[in-house]
Amino acid sequence: MRRAKKIHIDHNSEFELDLAPLLAVMVKLVPVLLVSSAFVQMMVIESELPQVVSEAIQREEQKEKPTTVALELTAKDGIQIIVTEKGKENVDTVPLKNGAFDYPVLHQKLIAIKKAHPEVFKLELNPDGKVPYDEVVKVMDEVRQSRDNSIKFPVFDTKQGKNVETNYMFPEIVFTNMMEG
Repeated sequence: MRRAKKIHIDHNSEFELDLAPLLAVMVKLVPVLLVSSAFVQMMVIESELPQVVSEAIQREEQKEKPTTVALELTAKDGIQIIVTEKGKENVDTVPLKNGAFDYPVLHQKLIAIKKAHPEVFKLELNPDGKVPYDEVVKVMDEVRQSRDNSIKFPVFDTKQGKNVETNYMFPEIVFTNMMEG
């Protein structure tokens, strides 16, 4: 009988790592990522506010638990107005009118909220993905300032030491769902 030859395997052998396929993928992937990043942008619209209003916004941000006003827009339910004060939420709804947002009712409810909370100038806006962009812009126009110039809201001016009046309701609008959908 012949003895079977024992196959000797060298486990310490070296091999070359071919990085060409990985580099080819990276060369193709980097331009795609650079081009697509141009379409994802976060925008800030700077608007000139009176100094009194700007100071009031800064004072409100420094509070430990500020009062917040939020709007949730949905294409099927309408607009929910959520006012959070001292940890308690108060929810009010503006239902759709003939399948569209009811802007006059929204405006009147926001005026009432602003009169109850004159120190709040910031509004959080949470539109549903199905709400058209032009409707979001119309809502933003409704919440920024009062349409009626006779309606004014008091703001405390620290330089004069007294209340002054402004027609701005919620000029600082923050989108709460920027990275969704």
